[in-house]
Amino acid sequence: MKGTPLTEQTYNYIVEHFAGEERTLLEIMQKRATEAGMPMIMISEDQAKFLGFFVKAINAKRVLDVGTLFGYSAAIMSKALGKDAEVVTLEFEPLHAKVAHQNFKHLGLENISLLQGTAIDYMKKMKEGIFDFILIDADKPSYSDYLKESLRLIKDGGVIAGDNALAWGKIATMNLPPYDPDYLSATAMQQFNREFAADKSMFSCIVPIGDGMAMGYVKKGS
Repeated sequence: MKGTPLTEQTYNYIVEHFAGEERTLLEIMQKRATEAGMPMIMISEDQAKFLGFFVKAINAKRVLDVGTLFGYSAAIMSKALGKDAEVVTLEFEPLHAKVAHQNFKHLGLENISLLQGTAIDYMKKMKEGIFDFILIDADKPSYSDYLKESLRLIKDGGVIAGDNALAWGKIATMNLPPYDPDYLSATAMQQFNREFAADKSMFSCIVPIGDGMAMGYVKKGS
């Protein structure tokens, strides 16, 4: 058996029983984003619960969120880790950063550092090996660049994750036609997955939750 198909009914069961707080948080944060006309392309509620569960399980103290949008992923990790940990989140669009900042302030989340600007430029200026966990969930054509810097920034024994690893169901479609609306993003994710799986410093897999999350445990050195 290859797995149980996730129907809408099953998904709602999972959220109702295991991710109710994540759904409520999303509704609160989404309201301000909708009013600002922002796109609704955040992680799903079950992914949010998994993300919070995972960073708590590895006892992360400093995490990096590449791609803030209105701040849902950063807020999830902030609440899971508590005030003694730090979440650094990077956002290119000024409007997105403004809305995310408003959301963080409204929720009283003071352990989040939001940096507005080009993510890769910020990443290149950061010190090596300072993060326990890095989530990549931004512009897909830049994923390979984000991965390269993430491998430098992650601590030995840390974990790197990349969202949309299944590329909206198109990840296994070879020779995707250039006229497909997801062509650039999907082909970028195919390249990212190849690089992710081939990197010898990582013990990696894809967790088929939401649109898929590539995850790699990083072991540096010999």
